Amino acid sequence: MVRAFMAIPCPEGVRKGIIEMQNRIENLGNLKLVEPENIHLTLKFLGEVDEGMIERISEKLDLLSEAERFEISLKGLGVFPKPNYVRVIWIGVDRGADRIVELHKRIDSELNPMGFPNEDNFNTHFTIARVKSIDKKALSDVLNKNSNTEFGGWTADRIELMKSGLTPKGPTYSVLHTAYLR
Repeated sequence: MVRAFMAIPCPEGVRKGIIEMQNRIENLGNLKLVEPENIHLTLKFLGEVDEGMIERISEKLDLLSEAERFEISLKGLGVFPKPNYVRVIWIGVDRGADRIVELHKRIDSELNPMGFPNEDNFNTHFTIARVKSIDKKALSDVLNKNSNTEFGGWTADRIELMKSGLTPKGPTYSVLHTAYLR
């Protein structure tokens, strides 16, 4: 079995602003910051998948390569599930959010017949920290000050099928397959 997900990677050039934000929030509580090389937008979390299905999933992902490349820009800071009970801190997607939602729906449509349930509560975001406990007042101040902060942009040119390995130090990711957008 392979723990897998589909993602749009965040390029190294955009990570600088994200890392600066992570540095600003890391002392607000007991947080686990996402390693810079692991920052991505999850299009579809697949969970534990039989290794024999990876090739079929990759073929379905390749069907999306007919989609055109598109511009993504990151803007604003938010939390899940709600401000008074925070488990995740994320950076939002501004430009390109509609295209990402469209890709997500197409992935759901392609993978549903294979037994993967559709995801109704999809949200376009890049997770930057997982929260165990946090100073809610200080976090509220940071969220208010950064609701319109821009973190940069790029041309999304690929979707990656990723393998996630869980370790005591956190997850490790490796690319199983890449579908390039035209």
